[in-house]
Amino acid sequence: MTTKTQTTAQEFESNCGQLGPCELVRGEVLSLSPAVPEHSQVTMNAAGMLWQWARKSKLGRVWAGEAGIIVETTPDTIRAADVVYISYQRLPRGKVPDGFCDIPPELVVEVVGKGQGWSEMVEKAGEYLHMGVDRVWVIDPQSRRLHIFRPDSEPTALSEGQTVGDEGILPGFSCSVSEFFAD
Repeated sequence: MTTKTQTTAQEFESNCGQLGPCELVRGEVLSLSPAVPEHSQVTMNAAGMLWQWARKSKLGRVWAGEAGIIVETTPDTIRAADVVYISYQRLPRGKVPDGFCDIPPELVVEVVGKGQGWSEMVEKAGEYLHMGVDRVWVIDPQSRRLHIFRPDSEPTALSEGQTVGDEGILPGFSCSVSEFFAD
């Protein structure tokens, strides 16, 4: 019988800089593939639009680039979110965490990458919602759709001709789904 040594969030944080792109999932380090240009473009579009809204509204901050979010403990799980919006109400101005964030953001955006399966994205969305995230947007460049996950309700999907907005967590923000896929 073989037993695997579980990695803790603290150990992962100490060593992840030497590991390359990765996540910690229930104590196991999983490598991530580098993003293809389409994934990067969609991620930057989402981050840019949310960042502009956050700067103008002065309600919070936006992080991008595989922001480390502690979604579970014992065993520890740290997900690398493509884009995060967290309000100053949840994380006051000037109080940026020194390491991975364990405060649930209002919004996490994940872009389906090459080789990622839908079940993996649904699992991630569920982990974010379970930790207290209000909304998870999963953007799929292949179908050119935005899937919105909320606690205690079925996911909804929006197509390119539709508009996304959420007055409850992003007052005044709206954009066409097609903007996420723009060159």
